[in-house]
Amino acid sequence: MPQHTRSRYVPLPMPLRPRRRSLGGLLGLSLLLASCGGPAGTPAPTTPTATTMQLNGTRVLSPTQVQFGVTPLSGTQTATGTLSNPSVTFSTAGVSGTVSVCGQVSVQNTVTAAVTLDATGSMRSTDPEEKRRAAAKAFVARMTGTSQAAVLSFEASSTPSASMIGSVLHQDLTADQTALNTAIDNATYASGSTNFYDAVVDAVKVASRAGRSNPIVLALTDGIDNSSSNSPNDAIAAAKAAGVPVYAIGLDATGSLDFAEMERIASETGGLFRSNIAAGDLDAYFSQLYNAFTAQGCLELNLAAAPAPGTTVTGTLSVDVSDYGKATSRLSVPFSYAVRDTSEPK
Repeated sequence: MPQHTRSRYVPLPMPLRPRRRSLGGLLGLSLLLASCGGPAGTPAPTTPTATTMQLNGTRVLSPTQVQFGVTPLSGTQTATGTLSNPSVTFSTAGVSGTVSVCGQVSVQNTVTAAVTLDATGSMRSTDPEEKRRAAAKAFVARMTGTSQAAVLSFEASSTPSASMIGSVLHQDLTADQTALNTAIDNATYASGSTNFYDAVVDAVKVASRAGRSNPIVLALTDGIDNSSSNSPNDAIAAAKAAGVPVYAIGLDATGSLDFAEMERIASETGGLFRSNIAAGDLDAYFSQLYNAFTAQGCLELNLAAAPAPGTTVTGTLSVDVSDYGKATSRLSVPFSYAVRDTSEPK
């Protein structure tokens, strides 16, 4: 008899179901790829966060502690980013110390500035071509959006405007650039002696009384105060009470004037100070200050010992500036400031 072969039942394989990846797993994979330069070897960013850095001025907190306002730039435009890894090299013999980041880049789109211009008789010789006129107009030309400015002048021979102590208010806060330029023309003259401290008190009042956010005072002078009814301490107290930092510019190309009190007003109110400025440099520096008002960080110098008064401390500050999606930039900027005798503030 033929033998029957018994067939065996072999089950068919079940179709495989695709495995689901968890959201967390996909996220982890994405982060891993990003950390390695992206999928399929995507190159790291090459566009720099910034290309240069400008130094806006100094803020002297003590003989061994000095802060610098700095603004990173990409071309001619302000740039944002995180400041890290600062370093300093000194050119002045016998001076040493360290530097740290004392403030990340703070950005604001709206500027509220009371600009007060020296109109004393000495301006005939320090600014004979009235460069301050063009500089102030260039500052106004950069205003955008809801930014506003006011224009004042000061000297002791003119009758002050109503509610002012020693200043003529040519234009209250406004965004009208035509009106501001007319006011700048009217504020550009030369007569009388210097009442800088009164001018600061007046400008603080104008900058703050409208209740706008982040008001500042921009003050230019070429001389030492000899006519104010207010003292430096009065000017500082008024600015602090109103929350208005004073950015002070000493017009002194030769570096021969003692601006110790002017520097103290700027430093103690949270502003910045700059001197050794010639009239021909005003246009560029007013533009730098507009950059500072819209985007500024802070680097702090801590010296191992206090230099002697009269010393000019020079060197170079360097810092990394980084932003998401851009290459980290290592930027450097030279610095220079005069050590003033602040042992007997007035």
